[in-house]
Amino acid sequence: MTLGLYNFLTGGRRLTQAAPPMLASPYSGDHLAQAIVGDYFGQLPGEAVNRAVARRVPEVRRALAAHQSLVTKLRFEKYVAGTPAARTEDQPHWVSSCEYPGMSRWLAVKQLVEELYFEGFGVLGCWLDTSDPQLVYDWITIPRNLWSVDPETQSVVIDKSVPAAYRMRAVVVPLGSSGLLVDGIDSIRQARKIEIARQARLDSPPAATELHITDPAFDGMEREETQKLIANYKEGRNKSSISVTPTYIEVKERGTSGSLDLFEEAKNSVRIDLAMHTGVPLNFVGASKEGGGSGGNVQYQNVNGETSDLWTFGSSEYAIAIAAALSADVVVGEGAEVRADASAFAVPAPLSIDPEAGDSASSTIKEN
Repeated sequence: MTLGLYNFLTGGRRLTQAAPPMLASPYSGDHLAQAIVGDYFGQLPGEAVNRAVARRVPEVRRALAAHQSLVTKLRFEKYVAGTPAARTEDQPHWVSSCEYPGMSRWLAVKQLVEELYFEGFGVLGCWLDTSDPQLVYDWITIPRNLWSVDPETQSVVIDKSVPAAYRMRAVVVPLGSSGLLVDGIDSIRQARKIEIARQARLDSPPAATELHITDPAFDGMEREETQKLIANYKEGRNKSSISVTPTYIEVKERGTSGSLDLFEEAKNSVRIDLAMHTGVPLNFVGASKEGGGSGGNVQYQNVNGETSDLWTFGSSEYAIAIAAALSADVVVGEGAEVRADASAFAVPAPLSIDPEAGDSASSTIKEN
């Protein structure tokens, strides 16, 4: 293995050459086309917004953590004829274990949710079962910069830095829609611009008090003289609520609350957009429908209700996409499927997800 464990888990280096693996789940939509464009032509025009930049937006990071928290609680199990595989040994090895050093099934799923969240698709590097080479024995999530798409064959090419066992087969996991770095890139840029402008204003705030010189005779004052005038006024105000000024000085109190309120209103507007893009309730990212940006205006619902909305309109989409990809014949065999067991949820949510039911808004839920 040419990369250290940490570098591999974090996608530590740029893609190099690799031998084409089998493509288990062909997906020739716009999302893979975008991957080809990115590999051959680099970053599209405009501000470079990557995952590192996106994570600096608190709402983006919080939404990702929420989806990961819910989906990693699921147990993706093999079903045959609508019922779970009867014996433990009938379940694929990857259901509860991962052979890659330092990796766990929980971490592999967490990484896969991140790929779907930012990119709209992910790639699994699969180790085939020696007893049945048509089935998958183990899988890990391949970081985005360790795979590419062959522009001629549309097949996925995994970097040779990935262990050979996990390059035996590539399985594409499409979300069915673009990731946040495509659909939400404008909102991310706006959030960063607002934060940078707010920091600049905090570092150099507008004057709250102006000592306006009314006599032109004093317009030629040296800098040292104006600084002394400011210091004298400030010292007097610190000692008493009453100030005394010369006849040629007019005191103008301006305050700064108006400009800060403007930033809060702008942040609230972007939070609403980001909540829509990331599939979380407005309250979850501190957004208020009433506007104004004040945290005091946000009316929080009960935790179970909010988490249920988060699952129904956001996290379940990732769970269904993962279950559907793992249900491919080249993963679990013909006549079998994979469902996400959600019985661990302390939320009034479905117990198991049928990937064949469609999107999260119309999924059929079946109890075990």
